[in-house]
Formats: sequence, C-alpha cells, structure tokens
Amino acid sequence: MKKVKSIIATAVFAVVFSIGAFAQTEPKIIAVVNQAEWCSVCKANGQRAMGVFMENNREGTISLVVNDVTSAETKKKSATGLSTNGLTDAMKNYKAAGVLYFFEAKTKKPITQVTVANSNEEIAYVMGEVKKAVK
Repeated sequence: MKKVKSIIATAVFAVVFSIGAFAQTEPKIIAVVNQAEWCSVCKANGQRAMGVFMENNREGTISLVVNDVTSAETKKKSATGLSTNGLTDAMKNYKAAGVLYFFEAKTKKPITQVTVANSNEEIAYVMGEVKKAVK
C-alpha cells in the first residue's frame, strides 16, 4: 500500500508539474496512465516511469492524466480527468493497467502506447517520437 501511495504521489506531482508547464505552453499531447493498486507492473515500475515522464516533459508538451482503474470508485474519480480532456470515449478501448497511452490533444486520436515496465530509455524514446509526430 505504501508503494501505491508513492506511485500516486509521484503521479500527482507529474500532474502538478504538467499544469505548471501548461501555463507556459499548451500541451500538444495528452498521456493517460492507467494504474491500479492490484497491478504488479504498476507497483514495480510506476514511480520510476513517472520520473522518466517528468524528466522528458520539462517543456510541458505532454499533459498527464492519471486513470486509476483499481475499483469502480477510483474509476469514477478518474472519470473527471478523462472527461476534462475529452478522452472518455477514446479510453473505453484502452483498459490495461501499467500503460501510458498517448493522444493528440486537439483531435483526441491515439498516437501510441508504452508500458511502464519498459526501460527508461524506451519510455524516453517513445515520448520523443510522439513529440516529433505532433509538431
């Protein structure tokens, strides 16, 4: 449970970081991370992956939405973030936990996805490619 709280705290920091960056530049990409307390991939890799996300998003090009799929209650709470970003319908097809899903901010079209279990280098590479694709 302590590790899950740490993952959530890291994700909240990432959201705050992205919001701070939002004031400077409007995000061109929205990343949704599906996470859950019961997800072993999330527990083992979530905090590290969020660190990689923050390090590779200093300019604020990518806005992060945390979608907690632990239970019906957490899904309901997360629905606000999805709705605010216009991704409620788009995320119906993406249910796997431990995955970062990338969408074009204006069109809400999916770009790609990467699991948080990937290496730091692989996550950074995918983020770089997503940024190039949406310039």
